Amino acid sequence: MDMDAAVSTLTALSVFASTVEQAAFRSVHGYRVIGRKDGKWVRWERWVERQFLLSLSGARCLEVPVPATSPRILMAGWHGRPVFREGQIVGTWRCIVAFDSVAAVAPSSPPPPVLSPAVNPQLVCVPNLYKDLQKVFQFPKVENVPQRCGAKEQPIHSDEADSSGSDSDGDTQSDKELVLPVQKQPRANRKHIDSITLDEIAQYFHLPIREASKTLKIGVSILKRKCRNYGIPRWPHRKIKSLDSLISDLEFVLEDDEEDKQQELQQLEEQQQAAAIKALTKRKMMLESEKETLQQKPASDLMTETKQFREDVFKRRYRAKSSVMEMEAGGHTAEASLGPDD
Repeated sequence: MDMDAAVSTLTALSVFASTVEQAAFRSVHGYRVIGRKDGKWVRWERWVERQFLLSLSGARCLEVPVPATSPRILMAGWHGRPVFREGQIVGTWRCIVAFDSVAAVAPSSPPPPVLSPAVNPQLVCVPNLYKDLQKVFQFPKVENVPQRCGAKEQPIHSDEADSSGSDSDGDTQSDKELVLPVQKQPRANRKHIDSITLDEIAQYFHLPIREASKTLKIGVSILKRKCRNYGIPRWPHRKIKSLDSLISDLEFVLEDDEEDKQQELQQLEEQQQAAAIKALTKRKMMLESEKETLQQKPASDLMTETKQFREDVFKRRYRAKSSVMEMEAGGHTAEASLGPDD
């Protein structure tokens, strides 16, 4: 597919601070791209996730590759247009700046000190972040660029997500990145490993095992061995996440707008309405109780009743999705069957 030079416009920028590593930051950039493909003008969105090491101590700010084994803020296979808010938690990352011109999300002003070139002059050393922050906050021009920014940098590839599945649009912002020397993580101290208790490990059951091991400052294999010693054959993150999803679904039904409840339950008698809400509330309490038990006994399996309920939820979601797809397909068929106006 032939594609001429394309033009990118920033439409969204979110910056996240790590809750695990003090100097680690990530950014998610959204661009509206306009270009010519096969002789036609087309428009699509391109999303980029980047990672940085930022500090107010005078140390050089760096852009680093997003670790291949680390969970992404832009999850694989995501659909739609992501919208973030300041204070939002995504895994081990907390959003500290959120801007989205399409969703009308405005950032707090001024930005955090580490993201202000007036407080942190080294920020100009990471142009992929600084230039987009400049577009959002309109910083005064930096007259004296730190000398350490003058060194030549080797490009690396950042993680990009193109909503149209097209090739790169030639935007040079994603090409000027830094390569850091690979450093082996030091081995954990034996005393530190032996001092880790089951209660400490249980605090991180809600995280993927790699994130938990990083937080505990031990390797994944060591954490697995500790779990087996405590009688935990399998890391319970997926089971806890599944319970959280079911609880969230029930909360959505219970806390829905009163008008929506009336529309859904208007055909039921008052006793049936009360019984339905009571059953949902009871189910939610049972799931929360089972989650608490799983936190204390992570080796235990989900109850048969919970598995059946989860299967019912999956079937309901599939039927709803299939219904929407059929409606959309029917709408397209109706449009195609219409003839030209007389």
